[in-house]
Amino acid sequence: MALISLNRQASIYRLRFVMGLLALLVLAPLSIVGSDRALSSMFNAPALWLPKSLDVRKQYDEFATQFLGQNILLISWDGCDLGSDQIPLVVGELQKYLTESAAVPKELRYLQRDSGFVDRDPADDPRWLLARAKAPDYLEKLTSGQAVYDLLNSPPTSFSDRSVRARLKGALVGPDGKQTAVLASFTLYGSRHRTIAIEQMRSLVAETIDVDVADVFIAGAPFDGALIDAEAQQSIQRYTMPSCLLGALICLLCLRSWLLTSVVIAVGMIGQGISLAVISFAGLDMNAILIVLPPLVFVLTASAGIHLSNYYLDAIGQSPDIDPTAAARRAMQAGYVPCWLAAITTIIGLGSLGMVRLWPVSAFGVIAAGSVFLTLLLLMALLPGAMQWHGSMWAKKRKRIRQNKPSRPGRWSQLLKKVDGWWLAFTDRSLRHPIKIVIAFTVLTAITATGLPMLTTSVNVPRMFPAHSEIFENYEWFEDHLGPTIDAQMLITFAPEAMPDDVDQFRLIRKIDTRLRDIELVGGVVSARSFLPTPPPSVGEGKRSLGATIVEANIRNSMVRAEGGLRESGYYVRTNDGRQIWRIGFRFPFGEDMDYRAELHRVEDILAPMLEVDGVSAYYTGNVPMSTASQDILLNDLFRSFMTAFGVVAIIMMLLMRSVVGGLLAMFPNLFPTVTLFGAMGLTHTPLDIGSVMTASVALGIAVDATIHLLSRFGSQLKLGHTRHEAATEALRICGPAMWQTTAVCGLSPLVYGLSHFVPTQRFALMMLGLLSAALIGDVVLMPAIMASPLGKWFTPKGESG
Repeated sequence: MALISLNRQASIYRLRFVMGLLALLVLAPLSIVGSDRALSSMFNAPALWLPKSLDVRKQYDEFATQFLGQNILLISWDGCDLGSDQIPLVVGELQKYLTESAAVPKELRYLQRDSGFVDRDPADDPRWLLARAKAPDYLEKLTSGQAVYDLLNSPPTSFSDRSVRARLKGALVGPDGKQTAVLASFTLYGSRHRTIAIEQMRSLVAETIDVDVADVFIAGAPFDGALIDAEAQQSIQRYTMPSCLLGALICLLCLRSWLLTSVVIAVGMIGQGISLAVISFAGLDMNAILIVLPPLVFVLTASAGIHLSNYYLDAIGQSPDIDPTAAARRAMQAGYVPCWLAAITTIIGLGSLGMVRLWPVSAFGVIAAGSVFLTLLLLMALLPGAMQWHGSMWAKKRKRIRQNKPSRPGRWSQLLKKVDGWWLAFTDRSLRHPIKIVIAFTVLTAITATGLPMLTTSVNVPRMFPAHSEIFENYEWFEDHLGPTIDAQMLITFAPEAMPDDVDQFRLIRKIDTRLRDIELVGGVVSARSFLPTPPPSVGEGKRSLGATIVEANIRNSMVRAEGGLRESGYYVRTNDGRQIWRIGFRFPFGEDMDYRAELHRVEDILAPMLEVDGVSAYYTGNVPMSTASQDILLNDLFRSFMTAFGVVAIIMMLLMRSVVGGLLAMFPNLFPTVTLFGAMGLTHTPLDIGSVMTASVALGIAVDATIHLLSRFGSQLKLGHTRHEAATEALRICGPAMWQTTAVCGLSPLVYGLSHFVPTQRFALMMLGLLSAALIGDVVLMPAIMASPLGKWFTPKGESG
């Protein structure tokens, strides 16, 4: 097919540039507004990431429906002792604030804006009273260890002081028998605004008891979530712009063109903004997994832009007098197919994350894949016109040189020439013994692959923060003064036909409670045992006294009484279908090195024999079981999604190579970075966290990107009659600069996120650098070695010699 004229081609490129520029102008405000909305929606709730169809999620939802206060916030301070006057004072102030004042400012701003009564008492306006009446409460329940103590110390239970303290020890009373805490559980509305609510609650407590805010200690799942929300949000707000600026600087140094760099960086920034906007417009919550989406989109956009720009720079480097439009067309002809093929493989790698059942991960993959497609369209529209513009300026510069008015080469240009010389020397040396290189990489990959079965994931909250952070200080205080803090729940259900005697059920619950308290590393056990007297022996176990009969009657009465009985404690319910559900809460110590999965399995194994009763079933839920379930699902689904992506990409490579063996050989360098890095993590027992779980699929897409460009150039050189060794050398010479430049921009710019105090963000930055570096080694050492070796015959089209 004949090429169109250069004049017409120039007009087409200019038109595309204008259309691309208009698209950027339209997308820019959408990305800004959408990004701001997305960041303001930050909400981390790992329990809600699991699909509702899973049994573990159904069990958690049933628990949340049947029992109040499943996510408890603990508040305490030195002097928060049983009998202290400070406790009821604090509870009263918190209750007043959270039910009346907390929701009012939002309504006040609304009324002030619309009615203008800034200087009047808003309570004089009937609309204000209506707004207060409709304002949602932050809290579902607010109580204290003192309130529970008073309940148990009063009729009808009237336990002794010593008995009450013993019953609550490790849960609501500290080892000293005095230290206690205020407990709060949030409503759905309160959970959505927990960050500001907890901050204000802490300040209010400090003001009420006249201590410094730092002396008010907080722990519990809402506190964890609020800290994760704040740190994740700050990571984006603080480090996105510095990361982009560093990427722009490195890109500028590599491309040596303000114009080309501006296009690449502008499209990258718009791409990451649009990815955040999609989260907002789709009605999704921003979370700790999705925060790595913007830098990833920027990295992938920069990679494609650098490869396309290098095709153009290579064209003008080989033919300095080439027409700017001809140079742009030559670049697009050389880069169009490889870039789209690379984008397709990247999209497949990212899209495979849609198979993961945790919705933030699946949303991450789908949104990232769509963003890659969008940014490549923008690059294809803008870069040819920018190349023409750059070519015109390059031609003028060449003209000045010919007129004996050369500008003196700068130090950077001289350094780049030295780098090019080093690169050529490296290329020559690396291909002298290709078979040895292939064998060495094969052995290394095989060794590190042995660590893959040992790879684990972690959503352990302590591992998300550095050891000196606020969360460690608060939890260490609670561990020392009160007891373990990491919550788990055991729900024991009795079918209507199982153990018809309610007191017999309670006897079994007591036995389980007692056994649970004896298990090492388990503490903070609370169940119906904490609220009911010790039941007498059953009828068949001997004579019964009048006192035993009275105690048993009191237990039965407490179980059926609507108010002030066991049901109000939150540890027993009778459902509409006749089932009776008993709740046993327990806690594990807070610690970065705690293997909560193993500890929970140990508890399950110990208690399982006690639950082998017909009609009786049990399940574990709460923070620990939900976290371990998320880890298991995440690891299994990630492996499945990666293997799916790898299989699809391998088929594409086989079709490109027109050879099954050739396609598999081409995938080896793309498998190398993932296997070596993740295998090494398994061998060193370093778990994947939520900031790095997606990088396997990302690494596959980035590695395949460079492989496709190399294979494209390798094939072109073979068609010119070069040997495989010569073709591999030339392909590496041409594509090498783009590959190391891509690694520099995409690997170093995210390192800014390594300054964040949020560990998942740090891990993402380090993982990206490690994977990109490994991918670069695979593409500049292993892939050319395969090409130059006898194995390269599988990359040689039929009928062509190699």
